[in-house]
Amino acid sequence: MKTKLTETQFTTAPDFASRLFSRITCVGAVILICATASAQNLFVSGSDARGGTIFKFTWDAKQGIFATGLTAPLDLAFDSTGNLFVVDYDCGGVFCGAKIYKITPSGGRAMFASRLNYPSYLATDNSGNLFVADYNKDIIYKYKPDGSRATLASGLHHPIAMAFDSVGNLFVVDNSISNIYQGSIYEYKADGSRAVFAVLDPSDRPADLAFDSMGNLYMADLGGNIYKYDLGGVLRRQGIRTTFGSVPHSAESLVFDNAGNLFVVDAGDPNLKGNAIYKFTQQGARSAFVSGNALRETFSHVAFEPMLPVCCQ
Repeated sequence: MKTKLTETQFTTAPDFASRLFSRITCVGAVILICATASAQNLFVSGSDARGGTIFKFTWDAKQGIFATGLTAPLDLAFDSTGNLFVVDYDCGGVFCGAKIYKITPSGGRAMFASRLNYPSYLATDNSGNLFVADYNKDIIYKYKPDGSRATLASGLHHPIAMAFDSVGNLFVVDNSISNIYQGSIYEYKADGSRAVFAVLDPSDRPADLAFDSMGNLYMADLGGNIYKYDLGGVLRRQGIRTTFGSVPHSAESLVFDNAGNLFVVDAGDPNLKGNAIYKFTQQGARSAFVSGNALRETFSHVAFEPMLPVCCQ
């Protein structure tokens, strides 16, 4: 017994060196993963020959399938633990409506919310709450992780997109009616109070919002442009708007990776099936990331999975 106890208390030099090397290698891998956004996977809602599908793309555009069996998946949002929320729209029988599914990182899927109208847009905060903009009901709902629902805001007109800034304020695009009422971007505080962040141009056709790592707000427009609101630092109020870039047809959805690259879904030519996703560098240089035309796929909305902690044994 003494011999066995002694053997467990001491580690040979080669074994110690091996464990030390393993830990150093793992720490280096963690640093590399955290510092390189290429380790993130891009999730894309859309459709292919199987019907409603969620695609999964690696940093170098290698395509996989994350989920199938949906009807017409639209907006996507991840919570901080890697669960994916997706709006699925179905118009069968006499009722048209949207449901929200929650899909775990391993692919397990369950209904999270229903009784929503068309379409519904998603955003999550750092506490795991899910915010849903119901386009036709003109309401923004707040869902806690347990699925309980409260109304954050009402009396809007077709809220179309949402995004949280780094301090937890929610920015929402409120649409217009054929340019009779001019659209706005509202900023909601945690207490539900609202301020006008920007008044949109009458010609705008807003589709999505996203923040970069510097706190600047970007808006996708169905006319093809991506607008940037430079918020000007800590003492910001309404930002200065410039055109950051454009896509050939219609900017529908956008998201930033951890390296500051912007990915934009181009809805494509309405006369052709299939569309594309473009990648913009921080300087605005555009390149094609993936095209759905060749495989007759369509892409709708995009989201990057969060970078989850990696632990070494």
